[in-house]
Amino acid sequence: MNRIRCATTPGLALSTVTLAVLTLMSQAQAQQGQPGPTTPTPTSAPVTKIEITGSSIKRLATENALPLTTYKAEELEAQGLTTMSEVATSFVMGATNEPVGGGGGGTMINMRGLNTNRTLVLLNGRRLPNEAIGDSSINVDVVPMSAIERVEVLRDGASSIYGTDAIAGVVNFITRRTLTDIRLAASVVAPERAGGGDQRRFSIAGGKGDLNKDGWNVYAAFDTQTRSSLLQKDRPNITDPDAIARLGGSVFSTNTSGSSSAPANFTVYTNGKATSTTGNPYWATGCSSTYGAQYSLPSIKATGSGIKTCILDPTLYPQLLPENRQTTLFSKGSLRHGDNKLLTVEVLASESYIDALNPPQVFGAQTDYDKFNPGVRKPLFITKSSKWYPGGSGGVPAVAGVTGQDLALTWSLDELGPAATDDRQNTNRLVIADEGEFMGWDYRVGFNAAMSKRRVGWKSGFVSTPKLYDGVANGILNPFGAQDATGQAYLNSIKVDDITYRTASVKYFGPDFNLSRSLTELSGGSLSVAVGGDLHRETYTDSTSLLTNEVVYKVSGTPGANPSGARTIAGLYVELDAPLTKELDLTFAARADRFSDFGSTVNPKASIRWEPHKSVMLRGTASTGFRAPTLPELYGTPRTKTPSTNRWDDPLLCPSTTPSQPNTGTLTTDPKYASLNLDPARVCNTQQTILTGANPDLQPEKSRTLTAGIVLEPVQNMMLSFDIWDIRMKGTIAQITEETIFSDVNKYANLFVRNPDGTLNYIVVTRLNMGGVHTRGVDVNFRYLFPTSRWGKFGVSMDGTYVNKYEGQNDVGGAWVDSVGRPGALATGSTSANTYIYRWRHNLRLSWNMGKFATQLSQSYTSSYEDTNALATQKIGQPYYNVIDSYIIYNLSANYRFSDKFRLNFGINNLLNVDPPLSNQRLSSRVVFAQNVAKPIGRAYTVKAEYAF
Repeated sequence: MNRIRCATTPGLALSTVTLAVLTLMSQAQAQQGQPGPTTPTPTSAPVTKIEITGSSIKRLATENALPLTTYKAEELEAQGLTTMSEVATSFVMGATNEPVGGGGGGTMINMRGLNTNRTLVLLNGRRLPNEAIGDSSINVDVVPMSAIERVEVLRDGASSIYGTDAIAGVVNFITRRTLTDIRLAASVVAPERAGGGDQRRFSIAGGKGDLNKDGWNVYAAFDTQTRSSLLQKDRPNITDPDAIARLGGSVFSTNTSGSSSAPANFTVYTNGKATSTTGNPYWATGCSSTYGAQYSLPSIKATGSGIKTCILDPTLYPQLLPENRQTTLFSKGSLRHGDNKLLTVEVLASESYIDALNPPQVFGAQTDYDKFNPGVRKPLFITKSSKWYPGGSGGVPAVAGVTGQDLALTWSLDELGPAATDDRQNTNRLVIADEGEFMGWDYRVGFNAAMSKRRVGWKSGFVSTPKLYDGVANGILNPFGAQDATGQAYLNSIKVDDITYRTASVKYFGPDFNLSRSLTELSGGSLSVAVGGDLHRETYTDSTSLLTNEVVYKVSGTPGANPSGARTIAGLYVELDAPLTKELDLTFAARADRFSDFGSTVNPKASIRWEPHKSVMLRGTASTGFRAPTLPELYGTPRTKTPSTNRWDDPLLCPSTTPSQPNTGTLTTDPKYASLNLDPARVCNTQQTILTGANPDLQPEKSRTLTAGIVLEPVQNMMLSFDIWDIRMKGTIAQITEETIFSDVNKYANLFVRNPDGTLNYIVVTRLNMGGVHTRGVDVNFRYLFPTSRWGKFGVSMDGTYVNKYEGQNDVGGAWVDSVGRPGALATGSTSANTYIYRWRHNLRLSWNMGKFATQLSQSYTSSYEDTNALATQKIGQPYYNVIDSYIIYNLSANYRFSDKFRLNFGINNLLNVDPPLSNQRLSSRVVFAQNVAKPIGRAYTVKAEYAF
């Protein structure tokens, strides 16, 4: 398969936007003051058919056979949700990935736990560009909150209308059709505990023109929101040392040779080899030197062991929530023309950034450098020629046994402060569409041009690693204390701050059309047909600077790499709606896609709605899906040899009866390897070489989805529904883990690539087509409104999802392992290592509305689950077996409408101030709360004011 490239004209998108908006505005102004299209006023309002997510045929909402949940904007606001990230995380159909700790690509929806790249996210029924670096998922932070009218969530997958890659489902954000006034809104989220995590949001939306009277409308909505950083040291209530120890972690390093610290730790080298002698010149004084602050503390493991090392104070730098900001501008113009036709232009421009803080840049942590471990940095040495050598003229204390030998250092450069990175995303989209009636057909045509760019850079706290090595080797830099004037000047000269080291972009553009009409009348209504299609081009580029060879700390991407790819996809679909009787309706659809790199595929969908009684409705759907590998999965990060994350025994040259447990093997005695003169340190309990990166040989995933449901309306104003869903996937794409490979080295022997002499060349840990996934569960929805003449309206509603099966297999034909309530979502590797499948989740809401006052109490519930062990010292079972208990959060909100123009909202998030549970999952990074179910902010107060004029 050859890599495809696509050239684009930089100014084309901007020129198109300008031309379209100016044309629309000029036509609107020409019509201003003239009579607009008129419609006779009926004696009673007609029932309007609308287009519903998942179907291209307009129908009544009550006629829908699809498991669709609609959330109106006012309902979301009533829950106290002020940002699109909060809206996305409120869905109960599955986990949602959002930026925490070190940052990331934004908020992404992960329905059914099938990963974010299997959930299709739309804006007004058309695709948004993916987040650029991964190019597989939509960052919903780009969606304009103030312009949203409703959100429709289609809870069955493989949509035959929008694309068959929607295996998990479809989320469609729908904006207001028109806006004729000006609305200002400002909100604040203030945590009860100080330290950070507070949010500020401001929006203004305004429009002009009555679409019905004037024949045109233009409006714009501007949103901006910020959240301040929250450090772990500002939430000591969730970092209890005793609780961490019970999980198998420690307040300090578990590395007996000492971790990176300031002042630096050292290991004595004799005759070019490391000895077991390690230490720190300032250990005896509590690991504080002349930095002016105590950054490091004595290692607990050092006490009584003869190893006198220091560690970085773990309470200083871990970041629970990064600082972030989103700014979005959405504008829409609508113009009626001809015989009640409608021309629309939508423009979206957004920018979001995440400023993440990481611990200070680390130097010299790796000391195993040889041909068996390419890419691992050589030791950072200080020699006796440096005045900063222990016992030298620089004043660093002497250390017993250190008598001029070379010292390999592990140094955390705290004097530069935390290593701050800047992660910035820009998303732009232009949609030009027209709809109306032509020769008895309802038509809709459009053109969608979208682009997303992401830039990642070093903001502060970074220096050139080779130059720092030279500075230590030449005696200029002092790794054990504050720098003198010469050292400080040199340190300033090698900074690499405010540099963008990685830039990625994604472009998506192409036309679409839809034609629909009624063919004939059946007993239950019109036999309707729709045909449509789309043609679009996707391009992807990702460039990482060669400068990252010099700065390797916290850097993703391959230095000097410029992966790219492109594909063209053409799709045609047909849909037939047959209301056989007033009680029975059948719908059939099929979509054919042609991929420029994967050929053709046809995927059908069928649905049925049967209403045997006015209070009972049965529905069901069946469909197949097809997801081609994303461009980064095929052409992204180049295949690269790197050291393994963990240490392992070579199963051939250091065999063990338990290869999944490192340091249990013994050097082989096989005579055919005797001539190799094997060193046990090179084949036993060491970092093996692995091959990571993209895989151009990947094949598409395929799926089959079934749903069956019942909707009950036993009394007036009450609705109860149950929808069973069953999804099967095969050929799932995932990156196999080292742990999986070493759990059965015979089964995965083909992933060990060896040299002719038998030594290990590398282990394949790239993305692979692996086994299958089978998940099944039931969605429960309940609504009841109880109006009274004297006390207002009372309401109760609930959305819940129960999962009774989430089986996965690592290989075709392999064993199926159920992951409900335990680690292993997607069941095929590390791509969802931080995602869990909960047995039960629900959102329960109680509301009361009376006159101008409304209030709501909501409960968010997540069932218990088994935790992940993150450290090598932790094993499944005692003593570190951990279960995260069920987690319940209550939110309270209230609003009062002082007038038609002014409304005030007040709320309390996490009403009972429940602390997030601690988790094994992140012990290695010290961010110890269960970030998949909880936030570390604690109780927070929200205030929102809205004014319209």
